[in-house]
Amino acid sequence: MKILVYHGKYGDEYWLANTPEQKITALKRQFTFLDSMGCYEGEENLAQAREGNKAAIIGILNSRACCEYESWDIVEAIEA
Repeated sequence: MKILVYHGKYGDEYWLANTPEQKITALKRQFTFLDSMGCYEGEENLAQAREGNKAAIIGILNSRACCEYESWDIVEAIEA
């Protein structure tokens, strides 16, 4: 099972990313959360990302993943 882990300022958040649909839903949620905090002002393709454009969302998240409190990973969860 795959999980998207967002390493946030106030602790990690986890979203299922097992299917392509779950993965893009998780990425959209992470983008929306960080955008609501003003993290992406001035970013190229911001308008398209806000409209739900998958490529724009992924591009912005990837370009900012090295920034403090904006990093994320997709990890494999091991069933016990």
